[in-house]
Amino acid sequence: MSTWSSLDPRATAAWTEFAATGAAEADNERFQKRLHRPGWVHAYPPVVFRGAAADEVTDLGLRLAELVSDFPRRVFGEDLEAWAGYLGIPAGDADLMISALRHPRTGRAATAIMRPDLVVTDEGLQLVELNVSTPMGGMSTIAPYTEASLDSDYARFLATRGLTPGAAATSHVWLDMFVGLLREHDTERPLHVFEAVANPADSDSGRRFFVDMIRSGGYEISCGLVTDLELDEDGASFEGRRVDVVVTMYTWHETKKYVPHALTRRLMELDIAEKLDFIGAPATALHDNKANLALLTEPEFDHLLSDGERRLARAHVPETFRLRADTLDRALAEREELICKPASAYGGKDLAFGFTRDDGQWRALLQERLADPRETYVLQRRLRPAVVEVPGADPAGREVVLAPLVFGGRFAGTFLRQAPPRSASAINASSGAEAAGVLTFEPYPEPPHSPPSSPSYKEL
Repeated sequence: MSTWSSLDPRATAAWTEFAATGAAEADNERFQKRLHRPGWVHAYPPVVFRGAAADEVTDLGLRLAELVSDFPRRVFGEDLEAWAGYLGIPAGDADLMISALRHPRTGRAATAIMRPDLVVTDEGLQLVELNVSTPMGGMSTIAPYTEASLDSDYARFLATRGLTPGAAATSHVWLDMFVGLLREHDTERPLHVFEAVANPADSDSGRRFFVDMIRSGGYEISCGLVTDLELDEDGASFEGRRVDVVVTMYTWHETKKYVPHALTRRLMELDIAEKLDFIGAPATALHDNKANLALLTEPEFDHLLSDGERRLARAHVPETFRLRADTLDRALAEREELICKPASAYGGKDLAFGFTRDDGQWRALLQERLADPRETYVLQRRLRPAVVEVPGADPAGREVVLAPLVFGGRFAGTFLRQAPPRSASAINASSGAEAAGVLTFEPYPEPPHSPPSSPSYKEL
């Protein structure tokens, strides 16, 4: 276990003093109660970084998000069919994604919401995936986590030493991005936003933070299944009320399972006709595919990288390749060093570690996945996360993932997950990791590197 140099030593020293007062246990109980979400645990004491360390994560996250989201265009140009073919996306799914991405209206949100996931290792931060989707994990965590932190007894203890933690204005940046995606509405009433979910069993109580954020922008909001929307030639309604904006709080992985393509296409048509704003899947789906990382590590595309980009990719992107018939022998030979994951899944779903299976089991799994008609898979070099010492944790050692949020090309805070060392598990809240927003004692400046707004593919 190593001392984690990113942590602010002033916070670490203050925590040691505060814990010695005996007040930490009761403070943590109040902290967890305030942030309660079923199945979630939030990191306590609040995680405070050195300002320089937080800036390093911000800058790296923005640069990697820009590179990964822009590089497919460099490789395939305007040929979205070739891009979808490279990713191995089934024809019916690809047609819907391409239609969404190609039109300026439906494609405007393609890379508006991104989150690179950076695993802390002894060799530096490693990008395991770039998430590009409207229901972004961490979006509903950082603001309430910061508020709960500032209202804790530990924060009041810090204040006696002249220290006040803070974080980026996540809600403000998200709302700025959201306004930029809306068409001009000729109405004096508040716009009615519909937060659409796909899975009937989706009862995420974290949604209350999203609802509060939408209302803070002056909007009205309803939540429900996208399949419960009533569509007509003039737009959409829910429970008798006209809907102005539909935000899909579901991923493409969920779209495939729960949402008929005909419904998605009809919502796209209404958006193009400017009868409503339809924001989210499937416009993000090509960018959200995990196989895009393979473009940065497969030799055939290396000549398209600048020297600086090549150094960036070699330092921070683990070797990634697509599971195909012509890569099966490699995947079998390198079993102990690989993980296999669905290209469109999220939350560590169906993650398979080669070292936990024998040769026969690994071969059977890969052959089964090769034959899957609805999903494609990628293989990635297995990382060894660093085990760092975290104040207040019992036991103290934690593996950590840092995930800077990027909304409309702007930094919007860093989502953190930490978990005790586990040899074959993702560091996800869904698998028991503690969640947090990264705080600092320094005010958050505008990021030192801000990528341009997402490009739109011309209509061909």
